[in-house]
Amino acid sequence: MRLFYPFKSNCKLNAFLLFFFTCFTLSAALPSNPFESVFETAKISKQDLSRSLPHLWQVVSKEDYSIADINAWVSSFPKEWKSFNELPEIKKLNIAWVTLGVAVPAAEKVFGHSLYQWYKASGITDEKKKQLFPHFPLPDLRKDYDQELSVYEQKIGTWQRLYPEEYEHFLNAPEMTALNPYYTGYYTLPYLPRFIGQAIELNKPHKQDTGNSVMDDYNYQLQLRNWYFVFKPDEFNRLYGKDYKFPDTFDIKTYREYTIRILKETKAGTYPNNDNAH
Repeated sequence: MRLFYPFKSNCKLNAFLLFFFTCFTLSAALPSNPFESVFETAKISKQDLSRSLPHLWQVVSKEDYSIADINAWVSSFPKEWKSFNELPEIKKLNIAWVTLGVAVPAAEKVFGHSLYQWYKASGITDEKKKQLFPHFPLPDLRKDYDQELSVYEQKIGTWQRLYPEEYEHFLNAPEMTALNPYYTGYYTLPYLPRFIGQAIELNKPHKQDTGNSVMDDYNYQLQLRNWYFVFKPDEFNRLYGKDYKFPDTFDIKTYREYTIRILKETKAGTYPNNDNAH
């Protein structure tokens, strides 16, 4: 004969009911869309986003939006996604978005040259760039960044030496100095133009081909400037005069006369003359 124990049965029933209502309460408390919890935790009013993040507002203003809708917004409007993450209320939460089902886009690769990054961050206009430093080289971002970086470093070095006036303008442009905490006043470059003293001959120089096109062009441009400076000063002033200035202590006339004399004596085979020091 099977006995009926109402006390034990009631215990099981009570336990079941407690479990059921606890689960029901928890599921009711959790938002159906985990992204919605972000606004609650950060204490952000979605309505406040309507102007600054209009496309996000269009998504989250709907009651039935889903994580798929959020991912579509992230993919279509990466700038808004970046701005959303930069909100102080969001930033301090340090959210692992993947745990909410958000497909975070891969971090944008940055071309890591300091002068280029400085130039980009300044927001200087193309028109102002053309006025102040028109020959400032820009990298070819279609190429592999690591390979382009080594080439670009040579291009920057060439530009700094061939166009010191432009480099000086670069360092002192208001858009650039606004990002330089160490700027204390107009910075004047302290060196002579690099073409001074560059090896030349009586005849106009020709470009060499060593397999390094950047350095070949750099050396050729230095030689060409020095040759024009010594032999055709008027033509030099027309072609390059605006790009260079010389310290007051530099005697241009003496430099030209001395260079021409040494080149003529070298061609004649009378230089160096050990009995007549130059």
